[in-house]
Amino acid sequence: MTNYNFIVYIFNSLFVSLIGSFISVLVCFLAAYYFYKSRSVFSKILLTLIIVSFLFPQEAKVIFNFIIIKQLKLLDNLVALFLPFISVLFNLLLFIQALRFYSSDIDDQTELEGFNVLQKIFLIQIPVLKSYFITAFITNFLNLWNDFLWPLIVIQSDKKYTVQVGINYISKSLIFEPSYFSAAITISIVIPILLFVLFQKYFK
Repeated sequence: MTNYNFIVYIFNSLFVSLIGSFISVLVCFLAAYYFYKSRSVFSKILLTLIIVSFLFPQEAKVIFNFIIIKQLKLLDNLVALFLPFISVLFNLLLFIQALRFYSSDIDDQTELEGFNVLQKIFLIQIPVLKSYFITAFITNFLNLWNDFLWPLIVIQSDKKYTVQVGINYISKSLIFEPSYFSAAITISIVIPILLFVLFQKYFK
């Protein structure tokens, strides 16, 4: 075990957590925007089914997710670590609630000004609702960063381990170095703390 290996684990976790969180926030907001704008019976039924599907714990979906990832030939691929978790119920409900408090007058005004959907989302709604976006991003980041079970199942190559799996691998190595193990745990804690410090100003 070398220091270089743990650096690789950090970059793997950063890739999975950052890219996965960004995609999840974007997908969940677009879905929430649809449910916010749509008043049809179909959208209400669809939202109810989505909520019911999330009542099952993630551990109960492991086999189903594994079969899909295997059919997509994404085993031992970092993309597989965030692909099943793009849709997050917390993010979806958070954005739906945020949009309901979002001023409908501003929404109507932007339509009168000729804004299309993408312009309204990226030029108006994201700046106004930035605290909600940051909350969803941080929550999703922490979930992906701290995930242990799913990476342990999907990843087969030690060079693609994430931080949590890497720490477990280090603790069970034949040559155990307490100082190196403590440093690895410290680094895994410091990065999420830095994320909170970086975005703290947006919640004032």
